[in-house]
Amino acid sequence: MSLLTTTRQIDAACATMLSRHGLSEGLFAALLAVHASPGITPGALASQILVTRATVTGLVDGLTKRGLLERAADPTDRRSQTLHATGAGGTLVQELSAVYATWMEQLTTGISNHQRNAAFEMLDTVQRNVRRGEES
Repeated sequence: MSLLTTTRQIDAACATMLSRHGLSEGLFAALLAVHASPGITPGALASQILVTRATVTGLVDGLTKRGLLERAADPTDRRSQTLHATGAGGTLVQELSAVYATWMEQLTTGISNHQRNAAFEMLDTVQRNVRRGEES
């Protein structure tokens, strides 16, 4: 129960923080992924952030309307599009990266580096177990 409670608390705090910037967690995940992988296709983006292609379409539409992403024709496949963060999108990612870094420091105040590393290893294991469970 402790893990679920902590997950809900972190999720709610994250949603509140992002809402101050007019973003949802999904929009931010998409923006981060596109910023990190310029030229990514919508299909690859969907796979990377673990959502459906239909969901990606809505996320990309929202970010494009806000001027944070732009679509371009794929130079190797005219039927496909590539996605790129705009200057404003890149600036927002940089701003929010600093906000996130500060927030992560606050969340882990009082936790030693050894404890933090052990927690991250444990969470990585939980994530792998979840993925294995989804595959079976």
